[in-house]
Amino acid sequence: MSKFLLAILVVLLVAGGAGAFLVHTGRLPVAATTPADLVDRIAMTAKFEAVRRGGNGLQVTLPTDAAALVRGREHYVENCLPCHGAPGIKPAEFAQGMNPTPPDIDGALQNYTDAQLFWVIKNGLRATGMPAFGVNHKDDEIAAIAAFVRHTPKLSPEERKDLAMAVPREDHHHESEGEAAPHEHGEGEPHHHD
Repeated sequence: MSKFLLAILVVLLVAGGAGAFLVHTGRLPVAATTPADLVDRIAMTAKFEAVRRGGNGLQVTLPTDAAALVRGREHYVENCLPCHGAPGIKPAEFAQGMNPTPPDIDGALQNYTDAQLFWVIKNGLRATGMPAFGVNHKDDEIAAIAAFVRHTPKLSPEERKDLAMAVPREDHHHESEGEAAPHEHGEGEPHHHD
């Protein structure tokens, strides 16, 4: 029995030493362009379990009134839309380079409970690009954002139109990539990539 315990101890020490070697010598791939690997799978599992645990025991009632949904939409457009997009609205160009990719508002986010969604918006998610809005938003504002997120799969055509009108237009250029210079676009005309 003591040989078995010694073998386990040796394996743990070797694994820990290998891990420390990778971390302290800069060999652990951290570039956003790195394909998903074991580290990502472990991190995603840890994230899902932490979100589940964080939402457990929270008593959250999301508002359903139209005014709260409008407030939630305003906060969402300003703070969340660039990364998550919206029905019929693509995320900002920079979101394509994020790893992990932010979930679509009408996709995986809808699988969270109301309490989990509230918890994520309030506390953020480390090493994902998801900030903690609890540092500068009140709980009622966070609840309104969560209510809007929850409402997006049921947006009416009029609400979709209002949302599209609320989205600020990007105005950027990539002259170094051989694209047109700013003066080659019409006055005040935004430049978009499709």
